[in-house]
Amino acid sequence: MKKMIYVILILFAGFEVFAQKQYEIPTIVGEWQHIFNPNDTRSDIDTTWYTNDHCFAKGPNGDWHAYGIIGHKPINPWTGENKLFHISAKTFHQKKMKDHGYALKIIPGVERVLWAPHVYQEGGKSYMFYNIGNLQEDAPNYASWGQLCVAESEDMFNWKRHPHNPIFSDPGHARDSYVMKDNGTYYYYYTRTFSEVDLRSCVAVRTGTDLYHWSGPKIVHIEPLEVDWGGDAESPFVVKRNGIFYLFICRAMTDYNQTYVYWSEDPMNFPKENLVCELPTHASEIVRISEDEWYISNTGWDKKGVYIARLNWMNK
Repeated sequence: MKKMIYVILILFAGFEVFAQKQYEIPTIVGEWQHIFNPNDTRSDIDTTWYTNDHCFAKGPNGDWHAYGIIGHKPINPWTGENKLFHISAKTFHQKKMKDHGYALKIIPGVERVLWAPHVYQEGGKSYMFYNIGNLQEDAPNYASWGQLCVAESEDMFNWKRHPHNPIFSDPGHARDSYVMKDNGTYYYYYTRTFSEVDLRSCVAVRTGTDLYHWSGPKIVHIEPLEVDWGGDAESPFVVKRNGIFYLFICRAMTDYNQTYVYWSEDPMNFPKENLVCELPTHASEIVRISEDEWYISNTGWDKKGVYIARLNWMNK
């Protein structure tokens, strides 16, 4: 009898482990919708405008807002990406979002670039996390330290930079912020290299009990490609569903328009062998409207603006 109970317990434990590891597969469905083309409103300056890393957030009155990198050809991120676009719409499904010009512009002599914003909202306030680059002259040509900053807004139009910016810096052009909260802990994910001399592309995370003070970095995902700016682990985005965490990254150096998704039960570790799927997108954001309505975005240097499409979660 004891032996039978022991066997049952082993089988139950095995089933529990198996059940915990059942992940879903994010799948793009439907047509792509071109919600923002900067050439529509900036043709008097240039006609080769593009957008890149961006974010979406819902405003206090229910409007949807998006912010992101904007520039035009010839492409030079270090000289041409020095403003963040700002667009909005009454509903997320609106065919075209309204252009509000720029959310932020660089402060000369303090900020060199404005890259990859992410907006986290809490307590009626919006917090925008972004990168300002490095003022050293040769910064684009080695694994220079990126400076991660935060600005705050109560209306999503007027943004006030934090007086103690940058909140931290890391090697490998550290950038592409994503912040989430889980079980009382804040997680700040971002792109970087493994170190100043080990140039493998990585996603790192810092944790905190508030949005201003962060722990030291921990590498949570490594891609083998070596490049000064960690370019095969760009645009990290993390989704939690049914106890499983999903890390979306853009392997932009291997394939500019390819997003890889990895799963984990631990938000501090996304093993490379835990690949879920590949999606044909660049610098994607995931937007949850409701539990049954999700979207994914697509943008980049080779596109004129931002696109969205429906995203479904399929059983494995």
